[in-house]
Amino acid sequence: MKKINTGKSFRVAYLISSYLKRSITEQELEELQLWLSSSEQNRQLLEELQTPETMENQLQQFGNADNQAGWQRLQYKLSSRNSNDRRKRNWIVWWRSAAALLLLSLAVWQLFQHLAGKPGSKPTLASQYGEDVLPGARKAKLVLSNGNTVMLNNGTDSSFTESGSTIQRSADGRLVYASGNNSNATSCNTLSIPMGGEYMLMLEDGTKVWLNAATSLRYPVKFNGKERRVELIEGEAYFEVAKNKEKPFIVTANQMEIQAIGTAFDVNTYADSDSALYTTLTEGKVKVVTSGGNNMLLPGEQVKVSGAKAKVNAADVEVVTGWKRGLFVFNGAPLPQVMSQLARWYNVRIEYDSRFREQKYFTGEIKRNVPVSKLLQMMELTGIASFKISEGKILVQPYSRQPI
Repeated sequence: MKKINTGKSFRVAYLISSYLKRSITEQELEELQLWLSSSEQNRQLLEELQTPETMENQLQQFGNADNQAGWQRLQYKLSSRNSNDRRKRNWIVWWRSAAALLLLSLAVWQLFQHLAGKPGSKPTLASQYGEDVLPGARKAKLVLSNGNTVMLNNGTDSSFTESGSTIQRSADGRLVYASGNNSNATSCNTLSIPMGGEYMLMLEDGTKVWLNAATSLRYPVKFNGKERRVELIEGEAYFEVAKNKEKPFIVTANQMEIQAIGTAFDVNTYADSDSALYTTLTEGKVKVVTSGGNNMLLPGEQVKVSGAKAKVNAADVEVVTGWKRGLFVFNGAPLPQVMSQLARWYNVRIEYDSRFREQKYFTGEIKRNVPVSKLLQMMELTGIASFKISEGKILVQPYSRQPI
């Protein structure tokens, strides 16, 4: 069994307990969020806590202990000792420490039961809307060329080889490829990000790719030949392409193909309200090829592709790239679009009350590393809607000053 950092576990238990009682301070909340977002294991309280079976055994032992008799024995020892007050005070301190240790152990077990629940369940916290939901974390699934899978959510540094190349995995959610002399040019990997996840990838040519929630990217272990080609199967990704004039970098995404040499751009293929594909350029120059023709983009421009139609417009780059910078940024966004982003990042379902019919729009900015209730509270203050959270579902209701 993995050794537990007792002090850290108790500190986390205290922080979570304070949050559940709504007595946590802003500084403590930041500390809790930092610990929870550092890895999936922390979020589920599996790294620092013992297995449920062991914890249950401890709980039973605590429950079977005769606390009253123990207290009487301790009082007898204190009264019968021919020692000075200082030694008595030491015994009192010892007893209080032991009692605190017992209570904290029980608290850890109770919180583990409350937050972890059944295997695979999402941790939840209390909020004014019901069960709160924690933000997403850095996690992904890597499918190797031989079909084997590697889960990238254990918050540890490690490395392994794939078709002659070295793959380094870091605890902070990065995957870095370094090609070797014997790398297989035909080998491809697929990196898939689930709902409630994100990840960063560095390809063997030095190109950096940030992948948003519900995203899959297929790419070669090593780029050989006259081009560097990857496929965005679904979702959204931001590319910082390493310069190489001899090898254009090409991203294929459903109905479009983005060609670049050394540039930075965002590709969004989420099937939200309009089912369109978007490419937004932040640096350099790219050519977007569709069935309707070719479009050259300059920094700050965006092409919207819908079927055979492609239209170039000025883009709000701060809004488009907010997710990469750890932010939700909305500027007059339709409410369904906002809720779709929340659904992906917090891994929740969205349901609309039958009375909610009027189109609403939202403008605001908030960090993505906060519980969902913080964003819902900001939205509700604008009068856009009221919300309830239950069993991994957010119910959107007509705005009301009083609970509906």
